[in-house]
Amino acid sequence: MNLRQIEAFRLVMLRGSMTAAAEELGTSQPSISRLIGDLEASTGLTLFVRNGGRIRATDAGSAFYREVDRSFVGLEKLEHSAREIRQLGSGRLRIVAAPVLALSFLPTVIERFLEVYARVAVSLEMRSEGTIQRWVSSGHCDVGFATATPDAFGVTSVELYRLPGLCALPAHHPLAARKRIQAADLRGERLILPSYADDTRTSLDRALRPAGADQVPAIETPYGATICALVARGLGAGIVNPLAALEADRRRIVFRPFVPEILFRGFILCPQLQQANPVVEAFLQFVHTTMRPEMATLGLNGG
Repeated sequence: MNLRQIEAFRLVMLRGSMTAAAEELGTSQPSISRLIGDLEASTGLTLFVRNGGRIRATDAGSAFYREVDRSFVGLEKLEHSAREIRQLGSGRLRIVAAPVLALSFLPTVIERFLEVYARVAVSLEMRSEGTIQRWVSSGHCDVGFATATPDAFGVTSVELYRLPGLCALPAHHPLAARKRIQAADLRGERLILPSYADDTRTSLDRALRPAGADQVPAIETPYGATICALVARGLGAGIVNPLAALEADRRRIVFRPFVPEILFRGFILCPQLQQANPVVEAFLQFVHTTMRPEMATLGLNGG
C-alpha cells in the first residue's frame, strides 16, 4: 500500500468514477484501475463492485474511505502547521508588560491574535518598568510593553500611545454629573493618585497644586487597575491611564476627561540585536489594529 494508491482511491470516492479521478491526476483510466486493484490486493479488501462501466463502493470500501479521509484531514493540518512555521518561525511569543497593559489591553490583543495563529504558544509576564527594560535588553523576552520612557542599553523603542488621563469617580459621586473634571473640582476630595514610581505623578502635582487641590492623597498606588478598584468602592477620586478604564465595572465607576491634560504614554520595546521575528511582527500588527477601536470606546484617539 502506498500514497499513490491511496490518493487514487480517495479521488475515485470523491469524483464517483475512475475516469474523473484519472483526469484530476493527469493519468489514464487503466492506470487508476491498476492502482485500485493493487490497493485491494495489499489490503485484502474488496473496495468496489463493478457493474458494466460503473463502480460502487462496498461497505468495506466506504469504511476504509472514512479512515483515509481522517488521514488526509491530518495531512492538511500538518500542511497548515508547516505554513505557520514558515510564516512565524518557532511559534513562540514571550511578552512582558506593565500592569495597566497586561491586565486590560493585551489580553484583548492576544485573544484576536490566537484566533488567527492558534498554534503559537504565548507567555505574558507582568513586571515593573525596570524589569521590563532588563528583560528586553537581555533577550529574556521577545517584546515588552512599558509605560515609562525607556533608557536601557540594548533596547529599541517605539511609542505605542499618548493618551490624556481620565478622572475616575464613584458612579454616584456628585462630580459624576459633570462632562469634564477641572483640577479645582477636586479641591477637598479624597484623592487616590499614582505614586511617584509613575512618570505622571509629577505632572499631576503641577496641575493640582495651583488649583488648590493639594491635599495629601488618601491612597497612593502605582497601578491604574488598583486605583479603579479603590474608586469603585467609593474610597475617593483618581486620575488614571485610559487603558485602566477598559475593564472597569461601569455600574460602580465613571470616567470623565480631566483638565488640564495629563498625558499617559506607552512604548513597545524590542531587543536591539533581535533578528527579524515574524511572530513579533504579526503580533504587533494586532496591537496597532486593536489600539484605535479600544480607545474609540472611551472617546479617545489612540495617537
